[in-house]
Amino acid sequence: MSRAENGFRPGRFRPGETPGEAPASGAIFLLALFALRWLAGIVENAGVPALSQAAALVMLVGLGLSFLFRMRLAADATLLLAGIGAWILGGLASLAANPGLALLPTLELLALLTLYALFANASLTRLNGRGALRLARDLLRAFLLIGGVLSVWQVASGNGFVEQGRATLQRAYGSDVHPVSFAIQLVAAMVALEVTRLRLGARAGVLHLACMGLGVAALYLTYARTAWLMGALTLALPLLLQGPPARRLLAGLGGGLALLGLVLGSDRFADLASLPEFWAGFAWDDVVFDWRYIDNSLSWRVVNWSYGLHQALERPVLGYGPGQSASSSYFALEMHNIFLEAFFEGGLIGLAALLLVLAGLVRLHRRLPRRTATDRRIRLLSNGFGLALLLGVTFSTSFVDQLMSFLLYLLLIGLASCTPTEARPPGASAPAATPTLPEAPARSPAPQLRNRGTGPFWHRSRPPGQGGERRLPFPTPHATFPP
Repeated sequence: MSRAENGFRPGRFRPGETPGEAPASGAIFLLALFALRWLAGIVENAGVPALSQAAALVMLVGLGLSFLFRMRLAADATLLLAGIGAWILGGLASLAANPGLALLPTLELLALLTLYALFANASLTRLNGRGALRLARDLLRAFLLIGGVLSVWQVASGNGFVEQGRATLQRAYGSDVHPVSFAIQLVAAMVALEVTRLRLGARAGVLHLACMGLGVAALYLTYARTAWLMGALTLALPLLLQGPPARRLLAGLGGGLALLGLVLGSDRFADLASLPEFWAGFAWDDVVFDWRYIDNSLSWRVVNWSYGLHQALERPVLGYGPGQSASSSYFALEMHNIFLEAFFEGGLIGLAALLLVLAGLVRLHRRLPRRTATDRRIRLLSNGFGLALLLGVTFSTSFVDQLMSFLLYLLLIGLASCTPTEARPPGASAPAATPTLPEAPARSPAPQLRNRGTGPFWHRSRPPGQGGERRLPFPTPHATFPP
């Protein structure tokens, strides 16, 4: 699909540059808003409060106004947008059924869902052509380079994240406020950068490998085992499902041994050894909160899920209200499970809306191109990360409070769906200049009418040289002229 079909205005191009080589204004605007939110998080970590929330509000207003002016909906995202709309409406119904709720968490959740819908639609309608891909590639490179440098500095200088009970462990949090959130963003950014490289048909140069290497190093320094497993799953899917059977078998064995070595060799998984003792003293119908059995985050989550499920069943239809899980739950924290969180806050209506959103995301993955080998590799990478993110929000965190992680995921889907206008194989030279069309043979003069010219009332029904005709937008007896 060309930029004109997506409603883009033809911008200015450098000499010898084709329209597909320059990013459209819509792509520049979208990526600039994303960069604004990312940089705001870095500045906020330096001591400026509430800057990331202000940047997210600017994103919401900017994308909202842009949508109102252009009014373009991505056809592939209709189910996703309908699901988000149902989630918002269900949240409003739950708010009406629970008077006296704190309005700030409710407004934050509804605004966040609206931002996700606008960003998803913009990513699918504005990211098109080689220029947009290159601009996204540069932004992703900067994200990995700056995030990696910040991570190394945080750990080396003793300014890292320190969790309770592990005072000696410095964890990198990069451009975010929490190691797990930043680690998920790193995985998403590395997958999106690789997808962009494949879409551009470029080789993995030194800068690309340096960004990837620094991203992997920063991912390790976060000590976020959730993101480690997400990255392993994303990498494993193309290796196990693509290529000759022998290579897939070797890749599976090698990946399994590497994962086993990571689990056994890193102390980040040592606390899970107490899980058998925890399960021996646990029952879903009679939960006893005993700190002797809660010495790791997974056991704590199971207890939190059990308490949350018992509370949610007390209000099964409309829940406790949007954004209220942190203030209404036993531990005063989110559920760390998106399905239970949607059920807790919105009841069965909220859970149904979430399932509709997930169906919309699955539809986006199914509509990714699959014509060429490159398309299929991009499809596997994108599907692998989508599956990993689903597992992440099921067992660890929630995408309703992971703004940058989910924005990167939506950006990845947009880049994977993007088709460069002038696709070239790796190492190919720039396309030659477009040849000029031969002059048309002389014809008899056309009838002269008032208002004839090249003003805004004129357009071509077909490209020049293909039998196109100039037409007026209103019927007249002589509305058609030869080109």
